[in-house]
Amino acid sequence: MRRFTRTPHYSGPDDPEIGQVRGTLALGETVIIETIGGADNDFEAAGETRAGMITSGQSHRRYARPGGPFLIEGIEPDDWVAIEVVDMEVGPYGFYRNGGPNWGNWRCVAPVRDGLIHFPPDFVVPVRPMIGVVQLASWAPNAIDHGGNMDFNAIQPGSTVHIRAQKSGGLLSLGDVHARMGDGELTGAGVEIDSAITLKVDRSPGFPNSSPVVETTRVVEDAEEYLTSARAEEWGDALKAAWLEMVALICDRYDTTYEYANMIVGTIGDARPGFATGYMGGYATCQIAVTKKLRRTGEPYRP
Repeated sequence: MRRFTRTPHYSGPDDPEIGQVRGTLALGETVIIETIGGADNDFEAAGETRAGMITSGQSHRRYARPGGPFLIEGIEPDDWVAIEVVDMEVGPYGFYRNGGPNWGNWRCVAPVRDGLIHFPPDFVVPVRPMIGVVQLASWAPNAIDHGGNMDFNAIQPGSTVHIRAQKSGGLLSLGDVHARMGDGELTGAGVEIDSAITLKVDRSPGFPNSSPVVETTRVVEDAEEYLTSARAEEWGDALKAAWLEMVALICDRYDTTYEYANMIVGTIGDARPGFATGYMGGYATCQIAVTKKLRRTGEPYRP
């Protein structure tokens, strides 16, 4: 099986290979594509390994090679492409933002060990990897017709993304992987992390749609969760109210501080609209969900 790695790194922002096609994929072929997203071994090299440690991160992404673009043999404009996500491995360190209506926008380290994401002081939650960006090249993109930064939790191992090609070869790119992300990506970040994605590309039977279609074939975890709710005239106000309710619930159920609870809600909470169109009634409703698999170990993470 071919593997397209993040290395060797580009020499810098002026490297002439930046933006060039990474390779050609055959229809029906399964490959491994590494993506950039967190800071991976940069955190370890800098000694920034404590869970929740505030860090600046690496804004240049180490000039690592991205997850695309890739030409797909035999694909022409108007053909549909099926991208099946077979498996995903995530790196040992990611980062999240401790933000929201209560706090700033700090970038904090999130270690990943044995399938668990570690938050301070001793919170852990299972990884639930997903791909934020899956796209084909476009001539004149609308908001989502070619894919892009969709940030759907449905794009996970076991799912297939169907996208209509606009250019010869499709030119597939992917990235923005999260070890876990709440629905709605409440702080504009999940646990951003480097990854290795095993995927299969093939011709899709197509759909009567202008935007991508996602098929899911399995569920990563059960549906046991806590949900808080709120209603307001605007979605943003309903979201904030439900968020504050969930912070209070986490403080109570997990015997923790307001700051730690806010960090959890902002990073892994799912924001789910109820009545959100606003075309009648002049209000919107929102729920925030947090999995009951969140637990405390009693022992803070130690590198």
